[in-house]
Amino acid sequence: MKKTGSKIRKLIAVGILLITLLLLLFVFSATKSALDLWERLQDLPAPLFYAYSGLILAGLLFSVYFIIKLLRPAPLQDDFETKEVTQKTVVEELEHAEKTGMETSEFRRELEELQQRKESGTIYVALFGDISTGKSSIIKALIPGIHKRDDSLDINVQGGSTRDINQYVWQSRSGDQLVLTDLPGRNEADGSLNQMARDEAVRAQIVIYVTDSDLSRSQFNDILQLQSFGKPLIVALNKSDRFSDEEKGLIEQRFFEHFSKQENDSKKSHKLDIKLVFVQSGGEEEVVKIYPDGHEEKIIRERKADVSALAEVLQDEIDNQSDVLETLRDASVFVLVKQKLDSAKDNFRQEKAEAIVKSSTRKAVLGALASVSPGSDLVIQGVLGTQMVKSLCQLYNVPVKQLDIDKFLNFSSNQMKKSIPLILAVAGNGMKAFPGIGTVTGGLTHAVAYGLIFDALGHAVIKTLQERGKLKAAPAAITFKEMLSENLEARAKLFAKLVFDNQKK
Repeated sequence: MKKTGSKIRKLIAVGILLITLLLLLFVFSATKSALDLWERLQDLPAPLFYAYSGLILAGLLFSVYFIIKLLRPAPLQDDFETKEVTQKTVVEELEHAEKTGMETSEFRRELEELQQRKESGTIYVALFGDISTGKSSIIKALIPGIHKRDDSLDINVQGGSTRDINQYVWQSRSGDQLVLTDLPGRNEADGSLNQMARDEAVRAQIVIYVTDSDLSRSQFNDILQLQSFGKPLIVALNKSDRFSDEEKGLIEQRFFEHFSKQENDSKKSHKLDIKLVFVQSGGEEEVVKIYPDGHEEKIIRERKADVSALAEVLQDEIDNQSDVLETLRDASVFVLVKQKLDSAKDNFRQEKAEAIVKSSTRKAVLGALASVSPGSDLVIQGVLGTQMVKSLCQLYNVPVKQLDIDKFLNFSSNQMKKSIPLILAVAGNGMKAFPGIGTVTGGLTHAVAYGLIFDALGHAVIKTLQERGKLKAAPAAITFKEMLSENLEARAKLFAKLVFDNQKK
């Protein structure tokens, strides 16, 4: 054993020596060639020398670049590409949705409303606030001789009855035409900002949030939600005559401390565009008058309105941000339309996709019944499988090549092979639930098996397209295998019923 080990070490040593000699020989040879080439280059005319040297240098640089690019790890890519939401992209998505048969009139109207607002040059301001915080009274104080665009609202300070969207036209001191929109607040909409109110905040260029006390947790969350729409946001603290100047200073300090902390916690790179103003909306208040003889009397008296601070800040926002107000509004409306369209598309696609899978599965089952030798093999391939995958990809607006489909079907076939005995057994068991044909095997059993396979195949494609935005063969095939074994008994009886009904006909 020792002699054998010694021989191996000697062979390794000889090998290392030979490799070293060969390497030195190569270095000497390469050095000699390089020196010879350099001497010859020196004899060339200057233009040829620089041209030839440039070609050599370019070749070396290209090789280095190619090697670096080849060895650099490929960047991770999301399955879904994030595209900027613009009017063009939204319109393109609408057009594609219409081609698939989807109803899009609601989204078209949203874009038309946006265009009308842009053409009018009017600035839209949305007012939010909890019940009885004084939104309607603030609007009344801002607009002497108020002109209401919608006659459905009766201003009621005590009752807090605002539940519909109501709009009021106002011309500011600088001549700007504004529409103030009075929106239902949290307590007026079952404890949360409802969809109607959120949508109008998106359509507005400036948002005002009205409160009559220091902020509660729910109000703080409402303001954060409104601020996320990317609009200038003004918080108006109503009934401010109850606070002294010192108390107002403390309220203001706590207010901005809260939002500064939120900004730091969320690691936002931009400053929160929120302003706080103190207002008094007026209205009426109940007071107790004590007479000299000691008796008391409750009387109702008018409270003096003072909304000048709000009007001033509102005008400053218009003057200082006039160039971006419309841009911010347009961008948020496009996002709103896309979000609603995406939600509607999800529902529409789910229904259509289920119909495609159901139709394809039925054709597969009936085709197996009509075949001379049905189910001779259960390899998933052919016209029906390909057509189902193509239809689903077209529905989800996913480009797909025949090569991708073939690859997916082949992967799925490999995933299924071990499951064929189980599928056939379950299919045969499902047939036993129907007297008269329950003991028949062969074509009927294989027809049920085809139903199970095509149903799982279609739903695997749907899930992959929804989660990844493209048809990826390997993950989709794994999903197919998982879905193939889900609820086998119940699904087998469902397709057995289809076979039974067809046999009866």
